[in-house]
Amino acid sequence: MSEERAHVSPSDEKTVLIVDDDRDIGEILQQIIVDQTDYKVVWIAESDLVLDAASYMRPSLLILDYMLPTIDGLHLYDRLQTIDSMRGVPTVLISASPTLPFDELRSRGIYLLHKPFELDDLLDILAQLLS
Repeated sequence: MSEERAHVSPSDEKTVLIVDDDRDIGEILQQIIVDQTDYKVVWIAESDLVLDAASYMRPSLLILDYMLPTIDGLHLYDRLQTIDSMRGVPTVLISASPTLPFDELRSRGIYLLHKPFELDDLLDILAQLLS
């Protein structure tokens, strides 16, 4: 453990919440973020569980898959914005859909990352949004 990281207090730790129903993608994203950053990661596969847990979660950043089984990522984002602890949390929406309105999403505070993407691009976005 580096000296710099050893002096980070728990309140300084930033947590990334990943919501993706694809186990392979969720595990890969979680592992890359843990290995390449100092951020803590919570991965939840089901949007209903996120909504149930949201009232006590305080993530620093959300990564939402657009195509979730029960509610799409944009509707999940909208529902999360009604919860005090989730309001205004920087959000990255991951989608393979070329038709999502980039400018409208950005105006709502959502960064769009198109699949497939380079992991370095994701890490750059995380660093930018969490700095």
